[in-house]
Amino acid sequence: LAELEADVRRQAQEKGIQLAGNAIDDVLTVALFPQPGLKFLENRHNPAAFEPLPQAEAAQPVAKAEKPAASGIYTVEVEGKAFVVKVSDGGDISQLTAAAPAASSAPATAPAGAGTPVTAPLAGNIWKVIATEGQSVAEG
Repeated sequence: LAELEADVRRQAQEKGIQLAGNAIDDVLTVALFPQPGLKFLENRHNPAAFEPLPQAEAAQPVAKAEKPAASGIYTVEVEGKAFVVKVSDGGDISQLTAAAPAASSAPATAPAGAGTPVTAPLAGNIWKVIATEGQSVAEG
């Protein structure tokens, strides 16, 4: 550590860099990030050397909602797909239809057979499964 601190002090003196009051912080910065650490120490008091602080964008005035077209027919885009919809005055719903329930698929049961159940998850990554469900496999 003393050798590293002496090296950083030597580099700072050569380049005219003023180290912090607690030099160990600057030594650690240079030890972890040799090139950018020295560049940071060189420009520590020069804000022009760094990216400017992000500025909040000026708030855009909210556009006044236009009165809907008299026809009440609009094109609405949802997830990249365009749909033509008709809206009646007052939000009246003229027709309601219930959605058909989704067909439920029962999970396939594995055929019963001789074997050793796995009682704990296996460690590692599975890259390829060669056997199909229910297929008998042998060692090797």
